[in-house]
Amino acid sequence: MRALELSALLKRRNAVWAPERYHYRLPSGEHTDLFIRAADALHAPPDVTALVCWLTPYLGDGVGVIVDTAGLTPLLLQIDSLMAKFGLEAGAMSVVPEYPVGRPSARRAVEAALRGPTDRLLALLSVSSTGTLRRLLCDELDRAVKSLGVTRCVLDVLVDRTLAPVQSGASRQDGEVEVTTWLGLGRPESVGSGSPCELCRSAEKAQVIAIDPRSYGAMTLPTAHLVMPDPGYAQEAHGFWEMVSRTRGLAIEANAHPASRVARGKRTPLPVRPIFELIVGDDSLPDQVRAQRERLLRADPGALPRGGDVGLVIAAENDVAETPLPAFSGSDTVDLAERLRIVLSALGIDDVPVVARPRDAQSSESDSQLADRLAQLPRDKSVLVFSWGTVTGLTLRNLKTAIAEQLAALDRPNRVDAMVLHSRPSSPEEWTAMQNQFRPGSLSSLWTSCLPWTSPLQEEQRLLDRAGISLNSLSDAGRHFLSARQTFLRLHESHQDQDDDWSPRFAVDSGNPDPTHVFWGMSQGDVHQSNVRGRSLYGAELDCVTAYAAIGAVVNYTRLATRPDAAPRWVMFDLARIVRSYFDAIIVCALLRWIHPGELWWEGDGIDPQAACDSVAFLIDQAQFERDEQVLLLPELLLATALGKVPSTARELVCERANAACDKWPDSHEFEMARGAIGVGLKLVEGS
Repeated sequence: MRALELSALLKRRNAVWAPERYHYRLPSGEHTDLFIRAADALHAPPDVTALVCWLTPYLGDGVGVIVDTAGLTPLLLQIDSLMAKFGLEAGAMSVVPEYPVGRPSARRAVEAALRGPTDRLLALLSVSSTGTLRRLLCDELDRAVKSLGVTRCVLDVLVDRTLAPVQSGASRQDGEVEVTTWLGLGRPESVGSGSPCELCRSAEKAQVIAIDPRSYGAMTLPTAHLVMPDPGYAQEAHGFWEMVSRTRGLAIEANAHPASRVARGKRTPLPVRPIFELIVGDDSLPDQVRAQRERLLRADPGALPRGGDVGLVIAAENDVAETPLPAFSGSDTVDLAERLRIVLSALGIDDVPVVARPRDAQSSESDSQLADRLAQLPRDKSVLVFSWGTVTGLTLRNLKTAIAEQLAALDRPNRVDAMVLHSRPSSPEEWTAMQNQFRPGSLSSLWTSCLPWTSPLQEEQRLLDRAGISLNSLSDAGRHFLSARQTFLRLHESHQDQDDDWSPRFAVDSGNPDPTHVFWGMSQGDVHQSNVRGRSLYGAELDCVTAYAAIGAVVNYTRLATRPDAAPRWVMFDLARIVRSYFDAIIVCALLRWIHPGELWWEGDGIDPQAACDSVAFLIDQAQFERDEQVLLLPELLLATALGKVPSTARELVCERANAACDKWPDSHEFEMARGAIGVGLKLVEGS
């Protein structure tokens, strides 16, 4: 009866929140798709009286009462009133402090309830999700019985989300504490703050609504702030990505350069790594630098150091050395010092000495050489620190520190600036932090790509590892594709101990899949679209792997740059608009790869489920007459569906259209990989 009464009060007052389009982060840090606001059940005086009546067996002179939230204060007041009505003296009452709650907080709450002369304690826990607070209270109540002279301790849990409903009302002994749960909901446990959250990866509920630890109300509204990939950010970098595409100067899931690996985990691959030894050999480099310089100075006249002010350029030794090219591109070498002078000349910095600073320059001889060069520098000239690329800024910071120390020792006022050809911080804030380290000087970058540490390929690997697809359920093409794909995803693991772990992946005799085949439908031959068509925002005719990198940078930048202005709304990419504004199979596949589950908005201006299906159908229709686009788009769309990026209402549509297109492909070896990708994708969707 008590469970029924409490359940009725919760439902009547809409105190159980189980949304379909988002989930919650509790004050404890856990994620859950169900939130119970027990305070809402105490809406009217009769409601409070009804609940307190169930507590009368525990009440007596001086009983101390503990509640876990200030939302239960009406219960405390009603207990005090009821005891006064029957001539009983109320004991001390305490409220557990706001989250996060640790053992000291729980102990203080119990001891506060013992301030009066009492030997009995009653604790009320509004909602138990993971059992952490219940465990803490039980431990402290048990301690009160064993060490503080208390004879009876009772803990009543109003709602336990994991307890089976048929066990509602059951009591058990936990040490010296009698624990009773009024109402069990039989729901799965919430996800701890340190564990991966599947809700965050779902298409329907990925948006997180924070619960205020004081008011226990929702802190943000469940509305979407729809965005498109930032076109300005994309256009600013397209010259760089065009050079990358022409020179094949890009590795994915690869080790960092040996000279900079100290700044990150030794076993952690970079999702995207430009190979500057190849990129700077592009014939268009000086023209691209001049064009980018003019573009930056038009936007901000102080964006770059003035050429006439620079009196000395200092770079890490590896940035100005005669360097062998990666083995996969041939056995030639590149003179980075000569390429640096070309870049400096294009920037208007001519006839300036360039000093190479050894990577491990800690000797007095190196410091003496640096001091000699700085002593010869005119006092009105600046020092320019140069690097081809930077991720964390550690190399730049070390160079700047060494220069600053020598200038201070020489009592020189020379300004120290820094310039990077291409920077790739993980967030705009990280780049700002790097710039702050050079003040009062400046840190500038000709091209910037905001690339995250996390990788879509790692998400794919986790999905395949846990999918448990039975090989017997796949066709020969499906088994071949799955084997090749798993090999592809482990290429870094296979070669991670080598400084150049990218080149060995191209070895023909190793049987490795092509390391640039980032999308599922790619295979040997001309059956898949190999380049972005025409001149897009991201660059002209980029190859697949370069487009993957360029679009990843724009997606990551857009999500991070728009969050402050969007708050408290949820940033989502307007796929309904994207697929209708411009179609290119490679671009769409890259977008699907980099946008997280729960960040894709398929529904146009409304929330009609059919609108999402219409958007997905429209996307598939764009490739209905081009097989080279189909073999990229359809497998990637199946993978996105299995990862929770496509609404559940459109899952059947995606599977049907993929099957129908696959049946029309020629029964030839060239289409075997794409056909296998469709088969594996269908199994993943079926099991997701």
